[in-house]
Amino acid sequence: MPPSVPKISIDQLIGIVVAGGRVRTGIDIFNRQGTLLLEKDVLVSEAKTLEKIKRLGVVDLPIVANNAGGLWDKNGKQIRLPLPAPGSIPSPAKRPTTAISSEVDRRIEEICELKEIACQKYEHAKQCIKEVLSSIQQNGGKFDFEMISDTVTGLFEFVSKHENAFSYLTREIFSYDNYLYNHSINVCTIGTVIMRKFNDNFNAAVNSFLNSGISSNINDAKMDENSFSYFQPDEMIDISIGFFMHDMGKILVAKEIMNKPGKLTTEEFEVVKSHSTEKGLQLLETNNLINPYLANISLYHHSRLYRDEPNCYPLTKSQNEIQPYVKVCKLADIYDAMTSKRCYKEALNPVAVVTEIFHKYAEKDPLLQYILHSFVKSVGIYPPGSIVALTNGQLAYVLDSQGPILLPVTDSQGATLAAKPDMLVLDKGETSDGLKVDRRKPAISPLEAYKILPDYLLKTIQTHAA
Repeated sequence: MPPSVPKISIDQLIGIVVAGGRVRTGIDIFNRQGTLLLEKDVLVSEAKTLEKIKRLGVVDLPIVANNAGGLWDKNGKQIRLPLPAPGSIPSPAKRPTTAISSEVDRRIEEICELKEIACQKYEHAKQCIKEVLSSIQQNGGKFDFEMISDTVTGLFEFVSKHENAFSYLTREIFSYDNYLYNHSINVCTIGTVIMRKFNDNFNAAVNSFLNSGISSNINDAKMDENSFSYFQPDEMIDISIGFFMHDMGKILVAKEIMNKPGKLTTEEFEVVKSHSTEKGLQLLETNNLINPYLANISLYHHSRLYRDEPNCYPLTKSQNEIQPYVKVCKLADIYDAMTSKRCYKEALNPVAVVTEIFHKYAEKDPLLQYILHSFVKSVGIYPPGSIVALTNGQLAYVLDSQGPILLPVTDSQGATLAAKPDMLVLDKGETSDGLKVDRRKPAISPLEAYKILPDYLLKTIQTHAA
């Protein structure tokens, strides 16, 4: 590394982020074993990202300014490098012409940067599933599993760093072409985020119970070493691969039945059901993939989540016998299917979908509640990219589900705003002056929402042509 590249104390960087600032290294960060810890183009906005790196032994980070690296304070002002000694207050540099002009611009720019990376990964994954499905048709069911494994590992690492990343992935909600390709990727990314949240929450609950009577003098590192973990990292990768492959059996079902716009006959529905009860397992066996995670997800992702849930299959196991990761797959499958356009229906507003799924599965068995809670926390009651109505009559675009953070896009009469407004942060459901999301008004469809968005915001949600 050139000697002119400044290295900043990890503690100083954490302090900047805690104060509302942002950090980007401009260079990939690896540990001594060669494991990638932080990608060069990631704009770090959460202290936990840097704290995790610190726990892995990193004491400082380089900031490569000529490769888009830099530091910004909470107002979007660039912080001059090198930083003063720890404990002093860094002085903001004079804002260059390319600097972010406002908090709204900064947030939109951050979304655009993340979306650009997401689009590249999405297209790579889409090409992967296309080649795999084509190979299945041409080679008697044979396909390159290593290609899937490598692709999903990349998606797993991406959404692990950016929990809302699936919202910025290319979701082709205005077209049903290539639905199977898009659906496979969406269920994989959404399911992975939910599964990670579930695993973390469940592990924390179990460890809290197990350690409740343990003396505080026990070495923390030793406790971490012996702590309970429901699913290990390698198992989590296998589960994500299972999410990616959950519907691959559909390639062996006649297209005219899979894409039929009208109601299926009883016989046709039996054929559709075979994609999981028969075809998916057939593909695994053909490729000698003896993996219980892949098999369980393929076979049971339409099974019951609670006793007597209707229209589920197969019914060979009770809801208590279905593994948590399979239940996560089903929720991700339902969410993506409802928020995507199909040949027989329009895409639904994500806010309405989250609400419907929550009400359907709430107050059932305890483990399902952990899963449902993880689903809502991951996707958000107001998922990023959705449109909500406010109590003053305005419509707002959801920038972040945490808060949530909203950007008004119309006036109280429904006319699109010409100028960029200030962001609204709803703390405990409302702004400081009492403005709330009006949940009495029905959520508008994505197509209607698309028509009212201002030009400067359209670039953050425009679909990417294949």
